Amino acid sequence: MRFIKYIIVYIILLFVEKNFLNLISINDVTPDIILIFIIIISLREERVRSTFIGFFAGLIQDAFTTVFFGLSALTKSIVGFWGNFFQQPKKKYSIVYYLMICLVLISVHEFIYQVIQKMGTNIKFFTLIFFYIIPKILYTLVFAAIAYLVFRPVIWRSKSSSDRLI
Repeated sequence: MRFIKYIIVYIILLFVEKNFLNLISINDVTPDIILIFIIIISLREERVRSTFIGFFAGLIQDAFTTVFFGLSALTKSIVGFWGNFFQQPKKKYSIVYYLMICLVLISVHEFIYQVIQKMGTNIKFFTLIFFYIIPKILYTLVFAAIAYLVFRPVIWRSKSSSDRLI
């Protein structure tokens, strides 16, 4: 039942990301809300499950792109795997701890993704860092904070609750 809820939430997020987030882009930078979803799953689920979910979420996301098929699957499975190391026993996270985890995981994701995607181009390393990676990290981090503040009661509800969303 939990996976069906994850699939439904993922489909909604994918639809929003592909159809509406370009409306709020700043200099062609949009937040990666699917990455935030993977981070939240990695903080709730066991390592193998969160890696598996990250891989397939990235693979489906790659189906909508035209470059480097499998790159999102790679980076999102890395985030799903590494995010699990930050789990706390009660799975209750303060906003500071949550945002620090998001900062680390989003940075790892964006660095790997952007470096591989921009290979073979004439973009210099510091240009890549300051004009591609850092803006994407900050914009996604803002949306991670919003997700925490708006959905905190639903996201961090205990697993024993049968009526939780994710």
